[in-house]
Amino acid sequence: MNPDILFNRLEQRTERELFRRSFKAAADSQDSMFKKFENRKREQLKVTIAREVKWFLITIILAPVLGFVFFYAFANLMQETMIELAIFFNGVETLFLIISGITFLGIYLARLIIWALKQ
Repeated sequence: MNPDILFNRLEQRTERELFRRSFKAAADSQDSMFKKFENRKREQLKVTIAREVKWFLITIILAPVLGFVFFYAFANLMQETMIELAIFFNGVETLFLIISGITFLGIYLARLIIWALKQ
């Protein structure tokens, strides 16, 4: 294209029109960049929620298993103490549930410590 024709066309346009076009172009590019960052935040939020749900399900599965291991180990190592605890909590099943609950909290406490160390 001939530069003289281009400059003639630019001179014919008013400054306001050029300002509006440049402002609109800048606003459009800014909006597109904002949408990209917003989409990344949404994706990161989805990944974080999926990870937490995964860990919650794993913890629900692991807590009774580790609770049984600790219950069995404590029953063999400290028999009198376990009998007293079973009497105090009105049954062996309740004692097992309490140990499983403590194990559940311990797993999440370990996750919290690992998260803090990574930061």
